[in-house]
Amino acid sequence: MKLAPIYKWAGGKRKEIKTFSKYYPDFIKNNEEYKFVEPFFGGGAVYWSLETDKNVINDIDKELINFLKVVKENPDEILKMSKIVSDKISEISKREKEKSLTISEAKTERGLIYYEWRNKDRKDGLKNLSDIERAFRFLIVNQLAFNGMRRFNSKGEFNIPYGNYKSFNPNIKKEHIEKLKNTDIFCGSYKDVMIDNDDKNTFIYIDPPYTREFKEYSHENVFGKEQQIELFNTFKSMKNASVMIIINKDEFTTELYKDYIKDEYNLKYSTNIKNRYDNSVKHLIITNY
Repeated sequence: MKLAPIYKWAGGKRKEIKTFSKYYPDFIKNNEEYKFVEPFFGGGAVYWSLETDKNVINDIDKELINFLKVVKENPDEILKMSKIVSDKISEISKREKEKSLTISEAKTERGLIYYEWRNKDRKDGLKNLSDIERAFRFLIVNQLAFNGMRRFNSKGEFNIPYGNYKSFNPNIKKEHIEKLKNTDIFCGSYKDVMIDNDDKNTFIYIDPPYTREFKEYSHENVFGKEQQIELFNTFKSMKNASVMIIINKDEFTTELYKDYIKDEYNLKYSTNIKNRYDNSVKHLIITNY
């Protein structure tokens, strides 16, 4: 069963899969048994779209990985907390529709719920939360932040404002939970994950940070030119796994991957997201097979 991602993710590839999936390895097209590996998980659109019972996912974002682990191991708690907040926001929106609250008042009340959770990271406040509370915070902030963006200030505090959404309805289905139970989840080096899974009938899908402007991948995690070259060298070293990379096209990436480029396609983002200041971009489809 093909699934939609659980949460929003700026730069996610859900709408692009139909473009690059024709370059998937033959063992996927032929419905053979295989293992899926995603070292830069992010929104996980490709992971959720594929039907396999063997999965390995990794990301350096600790809050994201904690969220996925909690959904895997304690889904009832996340669903319970989500329903409480969903009911509160729905009630506010209902009162707005019935004119017992002005538009401004309703926005303020919904915003208070968002900022209460968003600001829990101030003064190292996340250390005082349980893993389940941190996971729920990740979800509500992700779903209600403006345009689903994920950005931090110099102190590492999440600083995206409220997006004025009138509902909160997390997309966590039993199928998502079942898939996560068939998944090994890591928070560490993409390189280790690639090397440790260089096996036959293994599809390693990579959606790395863009090269438009070399800066932080996430707070205090730099992914610059040196790291891009390291990724290329790791990609080139794979002997058994089938590896696909989707990355923006520029002089640097074109030269780096010139012997492995299979195709390219145009894309226009609906919003300006981190590291992508021009909404129009070309993507390269790169494989080692």
